[in-house]
Amino acid sequence: MFDRMRQGVFLILLLLISFSSSSAQRSTYYRRIFVDAEYYMLYEEYRDALPLYQELYKAYPNNYNLAYRIGLCYLNIPNEKAKSLPYFEKAITSISNNYKEGYFTETNAPKDAYLHYGRALRILGQFDKAQKAFEIYKNLLKTNEITELRIVRKELEALDNARYFTSNPLKHRMNPVGRNITTRFPEVNPVSDSSGNTLVYTSVQRFYNAILISNRGNEFWNNPLNLNPQLYADGDIRTVGITSNGNVLLLSRNDNDIYNLYYSTYNKETNSWAPITKFPKEINTSKSWQTFGSLSRNGDTLYFSSNREGGFGGFDIWMSIKTSNGWSSPINLGKNVNTPFDEIAPFLTEDGKRLFFSSNGHRTMGGFDIFYSDYENKAWGIPINVGYPLNSTDDDTFFFPIKNGKEGYYSKNSESKGDEDIYHVALDIKSPR
Repeated sequence: MFDRMRQGVFLILLLLISFSSSSAQRSTYYRRIFVDAEYYMLYEEYRDALPLYQELYKAYPNNYNLAYRIGLCYLNIPNEKAKSLPYFEKAITSISNNYKEGYFTETNAPKDAYLHYGRALRILGQFDKAQKAFEIYKNLLKTNEITELRIVRKELEALDNARYFTSNPLKHRMNPVGRNITTRFPEVNPVSDSSGNTLVYTSVQRFYNAILISNRGNEFWNNPLNLNPQLYADGDIRTVGITSNGNVLLLSRNDNDIYNLYYSTYNKETNSWAPITKFPKEINTSKSWQTFGSLSRNGDTLYFSSNREGGFGGFDIWMSIKTSNGWSSPINLGKNVNTPFDEIAPFLTEDGKRLFFSSNGHRTMGGFDIFYSDYENKAWGIPINVGYPLNSTDDDTFFFPIKNGKEGYYSKNSESKGDEDIYHVALDIKSPR
């Protein structure tokens, strides 16, 4: 009998050791998944991070931090934003003032969950609920959290703007460019010459970004030509501008986590584009990002967005003039145009009298909106929001004007496809004086 008891104890010990070993192996496995998910999140690869967080959440359904991270993923994936709501709603039930980001052992959510929950509600048009979420977040902040307080005040202002603009829509006409341009891939950053009949854009394909060009036929756009072989363009590169005569193409490329501006010139005799050339150090600096650029009609003035030192906030719009000695030291466009937040994607009309750009610092409906500023009395005027429905309660960041701003091309999310498509826009706004 004593031997049987000893055998039983031995079996229990074996089971405990086996369970402990199995549990340790599972913990190690899930920790690795968490690290991978956090890596994708750091680089804003939300589609890749999402299934990893979902696997973790299945194993730990009462982890409020995982619910928060899943909510963030859905909030940043086009046409999936509504799916973020139940995850944020769970996350805000367990908020920690001592939240430790990036820790596998963290099971609570940060107070930022209220901020992102409010943004999701705003994007989905639930303005009253969004206001309550933002106000709760504001009350959770301490008086020394100055940046966070400024952000939430901006969000509350945006809700008032959204209510106004959606109640007073303009008669912008937006039509998809359609056949031969629209594919299953996202089509972004469309630029065109002044005629509007040549379109250069970026197709975000599975393994690379394709720089494509198409000309308008009698009824449809022609099949696009891939310019990458001519441009020697590789990596994370996108179209960001073109001169009104269509002879100089501007691109932005990620060079080891620093975005730089490049250009390519068109040779009419050979009907080909030159390999891309990097703008000089006066434009591209080693410590800042240069993300969008626009050249004047004759190509001697460059407007571009950069987060270089000496600005008003994050990204500002700067100007540089080409002289016989090269490009001048950039000049900030000043406080009428730039804010403590971000101003990006500047595009000058052919006549040089109007500048379109995107900002999340001026009077927006939430996130980035498209604005324009007119050049009068040797200065850029107070920016004007182009209004709803061109602007929405989500981010609106790329409008390229043609015909002196009466029309333009715009890339935005397609509800049917779930990714960005290109639209032709006829604007319902006044012409500059």
